[in-house]
Amino acid sequence: MPRFAPIRSCLSRLGFALGILLLAGCGAGTDRTQAQVRLVNASGANGGYAALDLRLADRVRQGSVGYGDTAGYVGVEPRDADNTTINQAGSGTALLTLRPSLSENRHTTLLAYGTVGALRTVQLDDEVAAPANNRSQIRIVNAAPDAGALDLYLTAAGDPLASAVATRANVAYGAVTEVQEVSPSANWRLRITAAGSKSDLRLDLSDLNLGNQALTTIVLTPGRGGLLVDALALVQRGAIVRRDGVQARVRVVAGAAQGGSVSATVAGQSLLAGVGSPAVGLYTLVAAGAQTVTAGIDGSAAVVAPFELLAGADHTLLVWGTAAAPQARWIADDNRAPTGAGQARLRLVNGVSGLATPLSMTMDFVPAADGVAPGTASQPRDLTANTLARLTVTASGLADPLFSAVEQRIEAGGVYSVFVVGATPSPTGIVRRDR
Repeated sequence: MPRFAPIRSCLSRLGFALGILLLAGCGAGTDRTQAQVRLVNASGANGGYAALDLRLADRVRQGSVGYGDTAGYVGVEPRDADNTTINQAGSGTALLTLRPSLSENRHTTLLAYGTVGALRTVQLDDEVAAPANNRSQIRIVNAAPDAGALDLYLTAAGDPLASAVATRANVAYGAVTEVQEVSPSANWRLRITAAGSKSDLRLDLSDLNLGNQALTTIVLTPGRGGLLVDALALVQRGAIVRRDGVQARVRVVAGAAQGGSVSATVAGQSLLAGVGSPAVGLYTLVAAGAQTVTAGIDGSAAVVAPFELLAGADHTLLVWGTAAAPQARWIADDNRAPTGAGQARLRLVNGVSGLATPLSMTMDFVPAADGVAPGTASQPRDLTANTLARLTVTASGLADPLFSAVEQRIEAGGVYSVFVVGATPSPTGIVRRDR
């Protein structure tokens, strides 16, 4: 017996060494027979799904994933991919059923995006080979359903946009661009515009960090108003960083009686300077937050109530009344596209002076707004579009319409505001397409 002891001891040591090698080959605590999956909720912080569950084989694998949350992966059996669902957190009912392509020991991101009731997903490969030293990689996902096609500009901080060349152009909703190599830097400036329009800026981010030999996926997500966007920066097999926009869009409507001239400044920017009424100004980007605002008619200042400009939102400052009694009020704008095919979104804005009764509006004799008090707007309503529409605005107690238009072009997918401003008995109606 004793002569076999050294052999047993040797075999024991050999088995231990082989075990160590096998464990090292599997990675620290990772089962190499499993796929590594993470769910990223990119449906947006503004009206999207607050929290989502990822379920495989009727089992929650990642739960209550909020917007931009969760950088970790979970190991799953590739065979369970055939029974994959994304659910609202805590619900057993699937919002989306999918069959992702999963492989052993490979990482993937399931990116969930879209509006409530229209959730989508895209699978991102997180095994893209690293570039050479002193190079970075970037790819773009347009996950902002109301923003339309977008251009991306990646420049140095001080480079003017006017002379910049788009890094990626005309990126449609739902599109994922090819991976592109750029120089690594911690202070890239990222600007997003409407496709083909450098003047229509949707997002402006400084100090974008693209690490050496790293792949960063920029996911563009919806802002509050529909047209401005936010971003998520997803590092391959790494962190998820929220990069929310810090600006809002503001416009001023000159609705003074007797053609009064309106002036208005927001955050030190002159948005209207002695413009005769009626007029609807263009949207201008201003810093979000509580800003200094001035407004008046023919040099007489109006009192503007304190108002918080929300980042990513659109706002209208309505100035109406007379020089003797100027008034100004903020109105929140909703420029998200209508959800139904063949529909347009309409609202009525009441800027009529000297009339206390509320206004109503019909389109092709279908109610579009009612009970709209002076200085306010109706909730947007989706109606069947018609390029030869008939619009009628009436006031309670008055026999004749305050405004009517025939053969008015109201196009499918459009968002419209109907402003009725000036003084009775003959106010002016303005039909403005907001998107």
